[in-house]
Amino acid sequence: MKAIPKVLVGPRKSPWLAVNLSAALPGVGQIYDGAIARGLSIAAAHLGLIAFIFWSIFAPRGNTLRGLMALIPLLSLYIFNLWDSHHVAKQGVTLDEFSPLRYQSSDPWYPVFLSQILPGLGHLFLQKATIAGVLLILGILTAYLANFNPMLLPIPPIIWAVACGLAYRSAPARRRQWRLLAGLLVAVMATRLAVSSIPFVVYNQVVQCIVPSESMLPTLEVRDRIFVRPRPLTHLLAAGDIIVFSNPERTPIEQAGELKNLMVKRVIALAGQQVEIRSGQVWLDGIRLVESPLSEPIQYQWGPQTVPTDHLFVLGDNRNNSRDSHVWGFLPRAHVVGNAYKIYWPPQRVQPLP
Repeated sequence: MKAIPKVLVGPRKSPWLAVNLSAALPGVGQIYDGAIARGLSIAAAHLGLIAFIFWSIFAPRGNTLRGLMALIPLLSLYIFNLWDSHHVAKQGVTLDEFSPLRYQSSDPWYPVFLSQILPGLGHLFLQKATIAGVLLILGILTAYLANFNPMLLPIPPIIWAVACGLAYRSAPARRRQWRLLAGLLVAVMATRLAVSSIPFVVYNQVVQCIVPSESMLPTLEVRDRIFVRPRPLTHLLAAGDIIVFSNPERTPIEQAGELKNLMVKRVIALAGQQVEIRSGQVWLDGIRLVESPLSEPIQYQWGPQTVPTDHLFVLGDNRNNSRDSHVWGFLPRAHVVGNAYKIYWPPQRVQPLP
């Protein structure tokens, strides 16, 4: 009987190269496979979910819980993206060539994928234990140290890329695709650097605080977790802003604005305004301050006094149970950390702050 020749279904592609590309940049593996519309759709879906997650968590009107829950479909989409890039490329491989044991041991892109997961795994697969151990230790150690020093952030992505490149070079192969490898390594470094930079970017843009007392009831409850937007001292705060600041009674001026001994109050008056508290209400420059109804009238008298330059007058919303400017005086602006703009936890309390 005459043997039936084996026919390739489509152009020959490496499934594990496709997986590597999609692991570094979701959707690119499908584009490499020729499924351009599919790859662009997957890339757009990833970007859309990431944007939704960031908006939900950090935007004033975003729902934090929904943003956190959206991490599940994002992870699911990422895993599907890896499987799908492999599946599409596999359609162009003959059946006997795709025998799992033979295929994984002969394709140089398979150990590269293992090295994307963790430096050294690819070399372990290639039975090169010494270099695998060195890369593994370097990868984990530098990734840990980079959590404390942003100057080290580029080092772990470089180690990941070097591990991938060395794994590709060490793997047996009939022919090498060095240009594709170079593009992949650039993508690996760029993606991992972007992901590892997120905590530092967030830290510089948003401060997280826990409300320590009942002084801001009913606006803020004890243990509410709030996001604070840092403001330069040159930026003009507005009356009515809820601000977080270092306690001027317990914090030396040289440590002003540091993230310890924090308090949260509402700005009532700015520099140059005259403040007086009488008849259960606040008066600014002789005019009664119109506020949302308080739980009870203010039971103390204060002032009149004029807020000095570079100072603020702050009060808690729970006026009769708040240690604030009516007790310890005007707040130096140097103590201000920023303005609170959102309760992000617990879920039933998520809301923007006025």
